[in-house]
Amino acid sequence: MELRHLRYFVAIADGQSFRRAAEQLHVSQSPLSRQMKDLEEELGVELFEPAGRGIRLTAAGKVFAERARGVLASVDSAVEETRDVAQGRQGTVAIGFEQGATFTGALASLMAAFRRRAPRVGLELVAMSSTEQWTALHDGTIAFACATHRPSDDALSSMEMTSDRLGLLIALDHPLASRAEIRMRDLAGERVVLGPREQDPRLHAEIVSASRAQDVDLGAIAEVADLEVLLALVAIGDGVTFIARRTAALVTSFTSMAWRPLDDLDIRLTDVVAWRSRDTDLPVVRTLVECAREIRPLLQPDAPSTGTS
Repeated sequence: MELRHLRYFVAIADGQSFRRAAEQLHVSQSPLSRQMKDLEEELGVELFEPAGRGIRLTAAGKVFAERARGVLASVDSAVEETRDVAQGRQGTVAIGFEQGATFTGALASLMAAFRRRAPRVGLELVAMSSTEQWTALHDGTIAFACATHRPSDDALSSMEMTSDRLGLLIALDHPLASRAEIRMRDLAGERVVLGPREQDPRLHAEIVSASRAQDVDLGAIAEVADLEVLLALVAIGDGVTFIARRTAALVTSFTSMAWRPLDDLDIRLTDVVAWRSRDTDLPVVRTLVECAREIRPLLQPDAPSTGTS
């Protein structure tokens, strides 16, 4: 028994006529009748009986028609779902992101744009450092990355989304908060707290290099893994940290902290998206890349607010 036998049978059952079913299916009536005879012989029951100029289902035929319709509906649903997954309209996509960037930078806007385009695709967000994201892309743990710097790997494609100035986050009652101008030398003797070096070794290196260029010894840098703990230490005056202006705008809106630029610190933090180059034409990745291109102009400092982030 093949699926076509079921489709032929259901068409005959619905129209109660071999002739009408043949016209609907675009087949000759004689082969259609022969197919149904073969089906009845395989089942060992009669499915049809004469009814005036047409036919009607026997009791066994009615039961078989109900089950056949269910089988065909299930097959059609499976085919549609499979095509949706293949075309990036259904399934789940894993996306890596930097912890602490959930509501800033490109991530929130990207997710909103993607949800509009692919509402039936599930999103699995995985917090990890940029370096960890490059590894996860290679081994297939994630399909897309939202990181803080470009990968130096020809196998990965990337796009810069934002570029933001790095500055100083301090408590509102910190002595430096009232200064009109702050320079790197003003941080001598301050306790600097940063995230773990292994999460963002490039940022650590750039901060240390910038301080040495100004003959400033920052001393021991405390590494704090938990972002909430790090911010709490800064808020109570138990340290200062470096943070991008965009992120600081969110943090300082509901905490007793202030962001200040450092006149002689020229470090910019970027948001980038990345993906495996060989996956560029995969439907779900292509959709994410298109969404990134769509929102990128809206993330620039002078862009008007659109409510997408």
